[in-house]
Amino acid sequence: MVSAGQPSGAGLLLQTLEGPIRHALLDWALESGVFDFCETPVTPYLLGQRMKLPAGPLMLALRALAAAGFMEAHEAGFRTAPGILPFVQTGSPHNMVETLRMMARTRHTGLGQLGALVAGGAFASGAKLFDDAHWDAHHRSLAGFHRAIATDTAAPCLTGLPEWSHARSLLDIGPGSSALASRLLALRPDLRITLFDLPPVAERIRDEAANLPITIMSGNYNQTLPEGPFDIIWCSMSLYFHDKGLPALIGRLADHLAPGGVLVSFHEALSDHRSAPPEHVLGRLIPALRQGDVSFADGEIVDAMAGAELVRPTSEHLSTPFGRFRLDAARKEA
Repeated sequence: MVSAGQPSGAGLLLQTLEGPIRHALLDWALESGVFDFCETPVTPYLLGQRMKLPAGPLMLALRALAAAGFMEAHEAGFRTAPGILPFVQTGSPHNMVETLRMMARTRHTGLGQLGALVAGGAFASGAKLFDDAHWDAHHRSLAGFHRAIATDTAAPCLTGLPEWSHARSLLDIGPGSSALASRLLALRPDLRITLFDLPPVAERIRDEAANLPITIMSGNYNQTLPEGPFDIIWCSMSLYFHDKGLPALIGRLADHLAPGGVLVSFHEALSDHRSAPPEHVLGRLIPALRQGDVSFADGEIVDAMAGAELVRPTSEHLSTPFGRFRLDAARKEA
């Protein structure tokens, strides 16, 4: 008897072969625009006419997209799965096609050199993956990710704080876009928000947020920080690039808190000897091989907060559409 649940040893090995096929199917679907054509059920014959593709091979591709969960099969034909439609439909405010392509390039570039990377024989030098130029080039895809799903996750992390209702100022470290600031201002128009990012990204945020009453400052947090003090400092997937160690960076951030202020971190938390969760360990493998493993272990950030003499810590593990994360918060004595 074969039990349900995780695949067996052989099954696990065989199932892995589907991964490249799933990604190739999705890449073709995004490139061809088939998801837009299938907003409502359409037959392969009619779809082939619209897309100028032969119905037979198209039918096979549609069946595979349905098997992968990207489409649904109906008597009237095939339609894009409703769950993914807002994220792949042209013109949707939640469209994340550019984000998906950027993430694929970051995670997949170098896969063919995996053996050489493990042996230390590839990418020994060259431009950093995550320097000013990287974030400048990927601003649009990052902003799309924020609008599509990330802001829906981040906003409750802040509005659920005990300090939220009476906080007067908030500093966002490495926001990447103005999406979260816009959401927070809609809830608290009186909140003074400062966004701090690398110079090229800060300039792009200024352009997109020209009509928002926020302060945008540029710099590198290893060198300088906005003066403050701030009632809330929010750090979401941004603390990786410290040059003197995480405790030193956390200590500097704590120094910029107002008495009674709270430092909030939203980052991954690797467990099981840094082998889980798989979405972070596998998804970051190539960047880690190329330029070092910067992911945080479970409890590492809250320990650094304690070392900075922040008190009353709270921690929560969160499941999100983009992986499992840990929300840590700690306060400065009033």
